[in-house]
This record gives sequence, C-alpha cells and structure tokens, in this order.
Amino acid sequence: MAINLLRALGGALYLSLKLSAIIIILTIAYEIYENSKLYRTIKQLAGKPLKKIGISSNASTTMIAGFLLGIAYGSAVLIKDSMENKMSYTDIILSAVFLSICHAIIEDTLIFVVIGANGIVLFGSRMMLALIIVTILNKMLQK
Repeated sequence: MAINLLRALGGALYLSLKLSAIIIILTIAYEIYENSKLYRTIKQLAGKPLKKIGISSNASTTMIAGFLLGIAYGSAVLIKDSMENKMSYTDIILSAVFLSICHAIIEDTLIFVVIGANGIVLFGSRMMLALIIVTILNKMLQK
C-alpha cells in the first residue's frame, strides 16, 4: 500500500511539473507575443469581426487566447488586461460570456470528432450560440 501511495504521489508531482512547465512557457510566449508586430496585426484583423458583436479590438488578445487555448488561459489574459485597464467594462462582460460558451473551440471540437461527433455541427452551433447571445447582451448593456 505504501508503495502505491508513493507511486501515486510521484505521478502527481511529475504531472504538476509538466503542467507548470507548460504554463511558464505559455506565459513567456504571451509576453513576447504581446510586444510583437504579430500582436498588432492580429489585433487589427480580429478587431473587425469582434466590433460587429460589440467587442472592441482591445479584447482581441483575450478572445484569441480563450478561443484557441481555453477558458483558463483566456480568463487569465482577461484578468490581466482588465487590471491594466486595457478593456472597458462592456468588453470584459462580453468577452467573458463569449468565452464561457466558445472557449477552446478548436481543441474541444477535435476531441469530440475523434469520438464520433460531427465537427461542423459542433463548431457551428457553439459559434452561433456565442455570437447570438453576445449580440443580444451587447444591446442590453447599451440600454
């Protein structure tokens, strides 16, 4: 029994180290990205479609991070940007709602496709639901 407990603790420690390494690498990559030309280009490109649903280009980094990497990393960027006053109250609310519906959409869709789901239906329904709800919420916030 003691051997199994030590093996489980060793496995948990190893997993924690791997997760920490991933988080550290992603954080360093984000800091480099935030000060690059690519950041400004993507901010401009993502800003146009986001503006149609009421989210300013200042929230584009949060949206891209959450969209691709998931809710945990997207929310970390959201918190960081909101604490640095880079986002308005409306951007914060709309981004959080959008990401709660549509986070890690590429990763999640691929996982579900592997187990037999229709990727187009899954991707499309999540995207449409997020767009509709955020658009309605934006109109409500403007009143």
